[in-house]
Amino acid sequence: MPRIRNDEIYDATVCTIKDTARRHMAAEGASALSLRAIARDLELTAPALYRYFPSRDALITALIVDAFAALADALEAAAHAHDTGDYIEQARQIFIVYRRWALDHPVDFALIYGTPIPGYHAPSDVTVPQVIRGFVVMLTALMNAIHHGQAHIPASYTPPPTIVHWLRDSIEENHYDGVTPEMFYFGLNMWTRLHGIIMLELFHHLQTPVGNVDDYYLWEMEACLHPLIANP
Repeated sequence: MPRIRNDEIYDATVCTIKDTARRHMAAEGASALSLRAIARDLELTAPALYRYFPSRDALITALIVDAFAALADALEAAAHAHDTGDYIEQARQIFIVYRRWALDHPVDFALIYGTPIPGYHAPSDVTVPQVIRGFVVMLTALMNAIHHGQAHIPASYTPPPTIVHWLRDSIEENHYDGVTPEMFYFGLNMWTRLHGIIMLELFHHLQTPVGNVDDYYLWEMEACLHPLIANP
């Protein structure tokens, strides 16, 4: 029988710690996360747990990076699965998967987009690249639709507000080659509109006024896309 290497034991323990942390967050919220409580659940001493995560913030950062990476992986898989040349349809499927991932992983989604954790500040050099990965997938499908003549930027998005120029320019160098400020503005607006629906749904604020949230989300997604694909 093959021996388990030390690095395999280490990785398995890290996964167990993270899974336990997610259960605690589901029950008590991310702000109540405690390394000592996790150690008790795993029958470890606090110093033993610190060998894997030296602080609560280090564990939270690891969970955030995992969540953003998993979301980006799901969006990239959706883009690949629908890479048929119909970029509007590809964008539809990407945004459908975005909501589905949130509903399937509510604890992770709430961690990365929910209430900020008091006293915690995410290290941008570690978390931002994963944040950008997911948005690039959504934006690329819309950008390709423009570049292939399947859509156009509505006049109402031209010119975009100055702040959008600043946001786009601040991260354009490595991630958004060829994206115009107008394209970035449209993608940002579509994402925030649909993201807002998901957040309201996750916290059960939307079900009563709209009833069938599935239909409502799809309706709003088409409402976002319509000015992009309507005839100029």
